[in-house]
Amino acid sequence: MNTTHTARRSHTLRALAVLALLTVLAGCATAPRRPPLTLEEVVTMAKNDLPAPQIIRAMDESRTVLALSGSQYAGLRQQGVPDEVLDHIQKRHLEAVEIDARFRQQQLYWGWGWGWPPPPAFPARPFPGRWPYWY
Repeated sequence: MNTTHTARRSHTLRALAVLALLTVLAGCATAPRRPPLTLEEVVTMAKNDLPAPQIIRAMDESRTVLALSGSQYAGLRQQGVPDEVLDHIQKRHLEAVEIDARFRQQQLYWGWGWGWPPPPAFPARPFPGRWPYWY
C-alpha cells in the first residue's frame, strides 16, 4: 500500500510540475505590443526615405489606426508621405469603423450581462436593426 501511495504522489507532483511549466511558458509566449504610431512618426519615417511597405508593416505591427480629416491627408501628402501609406491609413480606419459597427449591431458591446462596455466616445445605445447582423 505504501508503494501505491508513493506512486500516486509521484504522479501528482509530476502533473503539477508540468502544469507549472506550461503556465510559465504560456506567460512567456505573449510578447509586449508596440504602442501605436503617431502621425509625426509616420511623417518622420517618410522623410527618412523608408519605403512604403516598411512604413505599412510598422503600422500593422503596432495596430495603428489613424482617423484623419481631408486636410490632414493633404498635409501628409505635402510632407512626402507616399500615396500607398495614405491609402493604407484610410483603409485601416474604414476597417475599424466597420468592426465597431458590427459589434454594435450584434450588441457585443452591451450584451446581456456578458458584453464589454462601449468605448467612451460613443452613444449609450446600439444602432437600430435586426439582430444578429451577420455577413
